[in-house]
Amino acid sequence: MPFLHFSTAKAMEPDKKAKLASGIMECVKLLPGKPAERAMIRIDSECDIYRNGEIAECAFMETIYQKPLPEEACRAYIEALYDLMKRELDLDVPQCYFAMVDLDTWGSRGTLH
Repeated sequence: MPFLHFSTAKAMEPDKKAKLASGIMECVKLLPGKPAERAMIRIDSECDIYRNGEIAECAFMETIYQKPLPEEACRAYIEALYDLMKRELDLDVPQCYFAMVDLDTWGSRGTLH
């Protein structure tokens, strides 16, 4: 169950966020052992994201998950996300950043794993 937090300076209506969330879920399918239907996705739009002291039209997404993933799968996932950002938000490669965070511990189902 990965948790994905996406922030962008772009304005997004609820229907656009829902479409983006569906696209992100499709990308999650590239991560072995991470069920897309269990992914938790948070989308924040109209964020004040600064670059060089000025608000920039850009985006940042963090994917948090438990247990390491193969580098090839992470690469395919990131590349699919770049395609999605271009297609859905018209954000080019230099405007998007992605972080993959692998946790050693995870709490779920009432206990620590």
